[in-house]
Amino acid sequence: DVDPANRDALTLEEQLAKLEAPATMVVRFGRMGEVGEYKQAGDIRAGCGSKLVARTHRGTEIVDMLTTTCSNSGCGKSVSRQEMRDYIENSGGQEFPFHTNGRILRLATLEDLNRQEAIRAKVPEYRRACGQLIEEHRVAMELVDVEVILGEELLTFYYLSESRIDFRSLVCD
Repeated sequence: DVDPANRDALTLEEQLAKLEAPATMVVRFGRMGEVGEYKQAGDIRAGCGSKLVARTHRGTEIVDMLTTTCSNSGCGKSVSRQEMRDYIENSGGQEFPFHTNGRILRLATLEDLNRQEAIRAKVPEYRRACGQLIEEHRVAMELVDVEVILGEELLTFYYLSESRIDFRSLVCD
């Protein structure tokens, strides 16, 4: 079985070695599951579901590869570039929440994944601080979640409220 000629299937590594690296990759990121198609830096060959580090419109974060948008559409999970464009057009065209302003930097390393977990460990601290501000300013809202991305350039607070909240009074003096 060591000789590929004597077995029926190639290993994942052998399959990846035979593939051309795609020019772009479609990824999902963030708590809201946003989707983007980004060019990649280098010769990244990854399979569906791979963890990657990308520079998105929000900052540096870990993303999940959904598929490659390449002309050969090698597996059942990949789609051609034209199929992707048709889907976007049929889903609202320019109004479709699909991002292209970003770049895939590299495959996520164990260090990246560990750093992300360490960052997530700070979420309870951020929740407490936000909860104190909600009480202090008597804002009619319920904090749902806090999201911190890998580069820590952005904290996103998700909340529920019966009506629109004007935060300007909290940030403008």
